[in-house]
Amino acid sequence: MPRAAGFGDWISLLALTLLWGSAFMFNELALASFPPAVLVSGRIVIATLLIYGYLRMSGKTLPGPGRAWLPMVVMAVFANVLPFHLIAWAQQHIDSSLAGILMAVMPLFVLTLAHFFVPGARLTPFRVAGFVIGFAGVVVVIGPGYVQGLDGNMAFWGALAALGAALSYSVSTVYARRLGPGDPLRRSAGMLIVASVLSAPAALLDLSTVTKPGIGAVVALVVLGLLATGFATLLYFRLVQGPGPTFISLVNYLLPAWAVIAGAVFLDESLSSSLYAGLFLILAGIGISELGTRIVDGLKIIWLRVAPSSVPVAVGKDA
Repeated sequence: MPRAAGFGDWISLLALTLLWGSAFMFNELALASFPPAVLVSGRIVIATLLIYGYLRMSGKTLPGPGRAWLPMVVMAVFANVLPFHLIAWAQQHIDSSLAGILMAVMPLFVLTLAHFFVPGARLTPFRVAGFVIGFAGVVVVIGPGYVQGLDGNMAFWGALAALGAALSYSVSTVYARRLGPGDPLRRSAGMLIVASVLSAPAALLDLSTVTKPGIGAVVALVVLGLLATGFATLLYFRLVQGPGPTFISLVNYLLPAWAVIAGAVFLDESLSSSLYAGLFLILAGIGISELGTRIVDGLKIIWLRVAPSSVPVAVGKDA
């Protein structure tokens, strides 16, 4: 049962927003010296060491060999290996702020996929309207590149890769819902171990291209692994087990805004009016999808409580 959010929970939520939102900026800094495969593998390995160490300090162990590892393989692919590679590749062709904005559509993908794969998670008129508005925001953000994309516009393909990463995260979220209850720390540690193994071969192939990485790139890689991936996961567990998923969903509104601020302030990225307009439409779509249904449900509860007192009581014939 989720509890009410306290001051510490709000601090954790703000920290989680800063860590996840800054990941795009640190990706861009690390890509100056590391190819995407090496960046992804290094990030995952560092996070794995942190989470596994925390698991052992907590007195917990990994699952034994067998079918228990199959869900963690699926999660490793769709929550770590695939989206991390897509984002890293995308940021070779698009700014970090644009990647952060496009990743904001993830909740809309989750609501749509959940309709088909999660019992009881039905699409409502509000969620359909929210998806349409959010998709319109994506079209506005990509802009003229949509028309030129098939002619070799790498910025367009980079934007599609970022959207693919958002879709991959959404698949992992819906799959995690279908898994049911379980120890999130054990699952996360196992998932990261599998992701480390899966990402290693491509990294080893590209490792020879890394000669003298800059100190800034090395620091960015360590920050990505320790903070944006490892420590952020621990904060996520704390909030899941405390105020719950509804409270964490506020990150969807805060993360793209911070990604834009970080890109503009620290990387001197310029933002066009179409990016602002697209971000507004995406966030509006998320708001309509998530809040619209809750408001209607709340009004129904109020009506059910008030209606009985206003409905005339039928009088029996013997009264």
